[in-house]
Amino acid sequence: MIHKAMIVTPLLVLSLAACGSNADKPEASSSSTSAAPAATSVSDAAATPTAQKPSEAELRQAVVAYSDAFLDAKPTVGYELFSARCKERVTLSEFTGMLMAAKQMYGKAMPIKSFEAQMSGDLARVTYTYDVPALNQTKEPWVREGGKWKQDDC
Repeated sequence: MIHKAMIVTPLLVLSLAACGSNADKPEASSSSTSAAPAATSVSDAAATPTAQKPSEAELRQAVVAYSDAFLDAKPTVGYELFSARCKERVTLSEFTGMLMAAKQMYGKAMPIKSFEAQMSGDLARVTYTYDVPALNQTKEPWVREGGKWKQDDC
């Protein structure tokens, strides 16, 4: 049992890192494009699908789906929302361990309280918050592959 705790604890830390918090990274290294993307901020209360650009609405939908899959421990659903680059770095088995640890710690999916996306073509940086500050994500990288938004923080 102790060995499991020794494995799960690092996985939990890794899962939070893989989930995308970049608050400790310098601003200069977090930008992957030379053009400054436009920022939009939308809170859940003010968000309506008709008020958002289609690509931002699709991005938000992907972020919510990934968040729900991550916190509800649905590894195959969440893994499908991983970019090809992340799938090369993290196996489904490793990802499953991270999700199981997150579910054990947080219990279930939570609604996103605030959402802000900086988009530039097929790249985006997304900041979103929850009622549990430890889950908040800052400038999490997302990439559009095959017309679908994928989480790219691995």
